Amino acid sequence: MASVSSIKSTLLTFTPLVQSSDHNLVRISRTHNVPEEIHLVAGGQHRGIIINRLQNGQYEPLRNCLPWGFSVWLGNGRQEVRSFQFSFYDGIAPSEQSAVSQKFIKELFTSFPKDYAGFFKLTLKLMQKPDFADLEAIDVELKFADEAEALPKPNVKEYGNDAEIENVTIGHIQDVLEHAYPNSLSVEMIAESLRCGQEEIDAYLEELEKTGIAQKVPNQPNDWIRVDNFSIPESHFQTQSKHHPTVAIITCLFVEKQSIDAIIENSSTLHKYSKAGDSNVYTIGYIGEHRVVATKLAMIGDSREATTSAGSITTRLLGSFQHVEHVIIVGVGGGVPHYTDPNLHVRLGDVVVSHSEAGKPAYVYAHNFVVNRKTEQIEGFATHDWSPRDNVLADVVLKREQPLESEWHKSTDELVRQLNETVKGNEYDFCKPSAETDVLTMQIGPENVVVIPHPNPKHSQPKLHCGPVGAMVSVRRTQTQISADDNDSTVLPSKKENIPPSPPPKTKSVTANGATSNGDENAVLDPSAEEAKWLNLNNQLRDKFAADHHLKAFDAGFDSVIAAITGSRIDSWVLVRGLADYQQGSTRLGRQWQPFAAANAAALIKTILKRVPPAK
Repeated sequence: MASVSSIKSTLLTFTPLVQSSDHNLVRISRTHNVPEEIHLVAGGQHRGIIINRLQNGQYEPLRNCLPWGFSVWLGNGRQEVRSFQFSFYDGIAPSEQSAVSQKFIKELFTSFPKDYAGFFKLTLKLMQKPDFADLEAIDVELKFADEAEALPKPNVKEYGNDAEIENVTIGHIQDVLEHAYPNSLSVEMIAESLRCGQEEIDAYLEELEKTGIAQKVPNQPNDWIRVDNFSIPESHFQTQSKHHPTVAIITCLFVEKQSIDAIIENSSTLHKYSKAGDSNVYTIGYIGEHRVVATKLAMIGDSREATTSAGSITTRLLGSFQHVEHVIIVGVGGGVPHYTDPNLHVRLGDVVVSHSEAGKPAYVYAHNFVVNRKTEQIEGFATHDWSPRDNVLADVVLKREQPLESEWHKSTDELVRQLNETVKGNEYDFCKPSAETDVLTMQIGPENVVVIPHPNPKHSQPKLHCGPVGAMVSVRRTQTQISADDNDSTVLPSKKENIPPSPPPKTKSVTANGATSNGDENAVLDPSAEEAKWLNLNNQLRDKFAADHHLKAFDAGFDSVIAAITGSRIDSWVLVRGLADYQQGSTRLGRQWQPFAAANAAALIKTILKRVPPAK
């Protein structure tokens, strides 16, 4: 046991206030006075921590508190609610309280402990860090959920970017064809994409053909393509109007294309099909007084094939329509949540408009990682940073004229109704999904998530947000190491905190009855060590990347698209992202929200363009 007098200036007390089999309350607080009810004085690496005796429920409530909590499902299957009350010293601004609390929460989940001892030990060690010196005390309450708090245990596969398909369905076939549009796919390519046999998908393709959703390509009986009912002959298309488009709109998902096509009036669509796989589709018409042209990318992502395809389609678009002055990249994305500040938090269905903030770029793409060759620690990100020269499109949202949001909501309602009535076969429901599906989770292993209450639970109408949007490659894809002194034109983050390229050593295993090998029956289920390794690292990198660049949303990666836009000397561009999940818009949960999110983003474009003067 360490001497109390030697550590008196840096005391951190751990005081059990309430203790029972189903309800526990602990206070962690700073003090310069030696408590009377000392049970243990820690030493060594835990120097400065004092464990007090149980107070038997006698305590004063904390002041200046910022509440937060989450639910976790334990190894015995029970739901436990863990609630925090963050108490700050006087004079700490509310914005700083939110920032400190958010950072504390992120670090707590970076390596979430699987038992109570580890959980409280980590909480104590975080309180000792200089980053959290503004925190005077924390109350931590643990209790099993009562009937009013009970939630169904989330399916972790709904919230992750797991591309693995268990059973192929007709929906998977349709998704593959829609992603490839305006290109076609052979039966072999579809089967390879879904990792299944060709005979398994033949029946589904025939069913999609009967419903008018897919068709065989003429003179290519083995190739299939998604049906677009708006196409017209090229000769007729070229004589539609002598007015040149001045606004270009770029989508990627088919549901995004449908939403944009629905807001373009007096439209005509040309599908320039190519067997070589570099097809193009253009829809021309009017949004308000603006002559617009819209196109759909065949693929997006961080593979070389995807970046080349997306960049080439964008270059051809702007080369074919040389009077374009504004480019809008529209579609779905994933929100970056804030766990304690309702004003900074985003919800599903909200829309984020890209804009520079606090000197950060409007769009930032992390194409690689900066690795210290001596320590093999990831120290930052190699990024491509993009900001438009002209912010006229985002400025419309920033000004927040009073009718803007109400007009946007009205436009969304009309568009959703129109899409649900006109989309062939009603293959999508564009209505807003149930609020119960907007669940804020944090993954703590391949098989486990915790559920966090939204800081703005009364949120009803979608809201607008302006701020940086970003994307990053997965750490699994990293093949090279970049040192900080390499001659690279990328801008690296200002912070250089080391992020370990691999997680901590394996933890104790979980037995069949849910107990760890040390007998703790309330331990969180232990995930596969290898899966946990990559999951933990990617989550750390994602959180650091979002924090370093003040990101409001993630998307699938449009770096090559923006490079083509700036290379074509277009000064005015913006990304508009309807939020479909809290990843990058492509999780299983995200697919449920994609139609509404895409419609919401499209409706905002219509609202914005009404406020931008047309080209003369």
